[in-house]
Amino acid sequence: MKRRAALAAVLLVTACGADPQPRPLSAAEAERLALARFANYRFRTETFTATVPTGGGVIALRGRVDFVQGLGYAEMSTEGRGDESSAGLLQWTPAAVAFRGGPGQAATDPPPPDRWQYRPLQPGPELDTALRLVLGLGADRPDNVQLLRQSSARWVRADTIGEVPVDVIDGPQPAHAADVTKAGRVRYWLDAEGLLRRVEARVGDRPAPVVVSFTPATSPPPGPLAAFAR
Repeated sequence: MKRRAALAAVLLVTACGADPQPRPLSAAEAERLALARFANYRFRTETFTATVPTGGGVIALRGRVDFVQGLGYAEMSTEGRGDESSAGLLQWTPAAVAFRGGPGQAATDPPPPDRWQYRPLQPGPELDTALRLVLGLGADRPDNVQLLRQSSARWVRADTIGEVPVDVIDGPQPAHAADVTKAGRVRYWLDAEGLLRRVEARVGDRPAPVVVSFTPATSPPPGPLAAFAR
């Protein structure tokens, strides 16, 4: 009898310590998620860091994004590499990206005027998908709360970033989940004020996700390079 009681106590402790099961969003959680991208747009500018797994190594980005202008500016490096194409500066819009190759460059204001290479953003490459994802985390209007509550979005768990309590929420499943040219389901870390602290998204067939973390910026990124206006 004592053995059974001890076993029951162990099982109870284990169950209490288990991770919670994902569940549908409450009304308050759906409202915070619906306002998250709009909050970024209202604040306009955020500083961000990102890690992007690719076939050529994990790319690290550190920079700023202007959600109103639809413009990002960042330093880029690739884990374990130091060649000209693996590091440098990036500036991008929803349609195009400019790259200035070379390790050890800082995203200064204004950007260096020369040696930029321009190309359209392409569907498929992990880096291009991640750059689109960063810009897409701001929107000029809230998302639809009712549609979010009726969707496959799920509350996953409570967590902390630094000392800030957050809710971890899986966004709705993408309409075409098998399309490896796009970011898959996005996971959001939202604080009590509805501010987006971190996101993760699967890109292509990479086992590790793209991770983007945000902190408030003191200044917006510099205006777009002249070639973007051509």
